Amino acid sequence: MDYLKRHVLASVPALLVISRYLATQLDGVEENELQRVLRPAAMAETRGVSSAGDDPSIVLTSSLSVGEDLGLFDSERGGRGRRIWKLTDSIRGEVGPLPSTDSRVFRSLVLRLLSSRALEEVRAGNKPSDVALALTWILLRDPLEPLSVNWDKGPETAFEKAGMRNTVENVEQWGAFRRWIRSLGIATVAQVGRQDAYLLVDPTRALLDVLDRLPQQERAEQWFRQLHEILPVLGHPALISALPQGSVRPQGISASVALAAQKLKRRGILDLAPSADASTAAVLRIGDQSWRIGQVLVAEVAA
Repeated sequence: MDYLKRHVLASVPALLVISRYLATQLDGVEENELQRVLRPAAMAETRGVSSAGDDPSIVLTSSLSVGEDLGLFDSERGGRGRRIWKLTDSIRGEVGPLPSTDSRVFRSLVLRLLSSRALEEVRAGNKPSDVALALTWILLRDPLEPLSVNWDKGPETAFEKAGMRNTVENVEQWGAFRRWIRSLGIATVAQVGRQDAYLLVDPTRALLDVLDRLPQQERAEQWFRQLHEILPVLGHPALISALPQGSVRPQGISASVALAAQKLKRRGILDLAPSADASTAAVLRIGDQSWRIGQVLVAEVAA
């Protein structure tokens, strides 16, 4: 399913609001009741919303469709032909305990679902979602060369040269993708002067959020392989193979993941033990610097 083309107003904040409400409704809720109770106008992100957002209910219906594709929600037809929505049973245990003041756990959940759904589609010979494909591509780029937030000041050309215009086609979809990537904790925006702002891609938070799912001590090559299984958009070979031929295809670990690992090392959370054996090492590269890593140890899993 293409989220940016068919459901441009779907958002992570809306998915969170819907999920929290459905977690309290074991028997499911009719869609019209969700419209009434959740007041989708309050869920809409006003920044960058185009004319497609004239009807606030689109935020809810689009987010429901995307959530169903991700495996967050199930739906069925009720007695009056209306759709009844429920939280997926396998997800309920993760959503129920979510603290009301911290969306980090949910953000990580959506990123994992988005990633695993994309990998599932590729392995089935299908095209992954445009959000997952664009996320895979932008995470492969050099994080030291950020893109402008302005579509016509670099991003349009970058997507065109990479053969990615079928993924993000225009300024509206670029705005929606920026909202996705920021909500997922993968990027921030840095203001430069009064006119220019840049999208800084950094998956450190995403990596930190899944450390408890990774081995506490493992050979580096195997450790990063398992990371890619948990979060395929960070550089799983199957997702990279789904990118157009003109896209960046780095050897080994992407620079953005290398950056995240090095930042966690500086914080004392990861220990990246060097290796002299090139045949078994994982190579981390950022710009013109590189490190051969033989083993990864998780020194601390942040709460």
